[in-house]
Amino acid sequence: MTTKRNWRPTRRVSPKRPPLAIVDERTGLVTAKPVLRKHWLTRRPQVRIRAVDQLERADSRFDTRRSPFKLKKLHPRNIGVVYLYALIWMVFSAWKPDTWTTWLTHRSVLNQQAILMIVALGLLVPLSAGVFDLAIGATISASAVTVSWAIVKRGYSIPVGIALALLVGLAIGVVNGFLVVKVKIDSFIATLGMSSILTAFGIWLSKNQSILGFPPGYKAIATQLGGGVAKTVLYAFVVAVLLWFVMEHTAMGRYLFAVGGGREAARLAGVQVDRYTWGALMCSAFLSAIGGILLAAQYGSTQSQSGAPYLLPAFAAAFLGATQFKRRFNVWGTVLAVIVLQSGVKGLQLAGVADTWVESLFFGVALIVAVGFSSFRRRVHGGERRWWRREEAGPDNLLAKIMGWGTARGDQSKANAEQWWFDPEDSEGHHTKP
Repeated sequence: MTTKRNWRPTRRVSPKRPPLAIVDERTGLVTAKPVLRKHWLTRRPQVRIRAVDQLERADSRFDTRRSPFKLKKLHPRNIGVVYLYALIWMVFSAWKPDTWTTWLTHRSVLNQQAILMIVALGLLVPLSAGVFDLAIGATISASAVTVSWAIVKRGYSIPVGIALALLVGLAIGVVNGFLVVKVKIDSFIATLGMSSILTAFGIWLSKNQSILGFPPGYKAIATQLGGGVAKTVLYAFVVAVLLWFVMEHTAMGRYLFAVGGGREAARLAGVQVDRYTWGALMCSAFLSAIGGILLAAQYGSTQSQSGAPYLLPAFAAAFLGATQFKRRFNVWGTVLAVIVLQSGVKGLQLAGVADTWVESLFFGVALIVAVGFSSFRRRVHGGERRWWRREEAGPDNLLAKIMGWGTARGDQSKANAEQWWFDPEDSEGHHTKP
């Protein structure tokens, strides 16, 4: 019921009166609104129509909406891999211009690492949900051995052999999900133990011997298309587009990031946390099985541990890609990370300084740098103190001593400890004076 106190007479708006807001009819967003500002000379308050600055959304693990382009996105902190790729191009173009600048070199990088792209993209799903899958390498081996055993040893048709390998991948994902969700084993331990079990399965099924003799129809799965590009590159591109759409433009992707950002908060918000965790592990195992099938078709032979070399590069690409474009795991950052890392290894091979250990060293360093840089960004740009800021630098800091900021920390600490608001367990300094 409307009271007399809240009643206001309707008044006709004068044409000279500024509108309450200017709304874009197409998007429904407020583009301009009246604001009260003082005149620069007379200092009298005046109403002016001012355009609304559409603030760029903060990068979040939960927010997957598109944002307008900003120049700050070109900062090396956001697309450092792009600048690294440009540096690799300049270095090896000057070092080995005859071989590095040819299409054959970069075509070989795409053809050889398309399977790694598929495996790394599959790994993104459980990582986005906050769980690890250390069994991807063993899953590749198990699926490759399964399809080889079915087609070569048992004489099954190609579709039957591929279906069996995919079923093995799904079964591995189901078991991983059961151990993590139902048995409540940490994903790191569960998938690591599963990896050892799958290695034993591959050795038993192949009798620890290489399996050769695939029919030409099966090898045609990974043959070349136009321009010398293999079909595996096309498969990797299709997987990347589908996974990008699901993770960035569907509610399923938002729920997946919500589970990874905070399981309890997502559960209280109504998200089926266990279901998404289980499904993420199944998706990772399924894409790893696809990688095993393509691996057997590409090389024409399989071994019991042929997928082990893909474990470390997949994690390195996923974590390095998480530092690019967005402050979370994303598809195109991972794809670009695979290309850049493998291009660096390829350049060293062309320069004649590469050996069998160089690739492992390259990816190991990349993984450490990616995780370390991600932690640094979270610490520096995520709300903790920054040593180069005057209001946040401690008095014992080197820059604070040079600039003469603050007072002695000992005296300040003693004074703070006597105050009611002091919290000794506050590591970020929210309860201490700058």
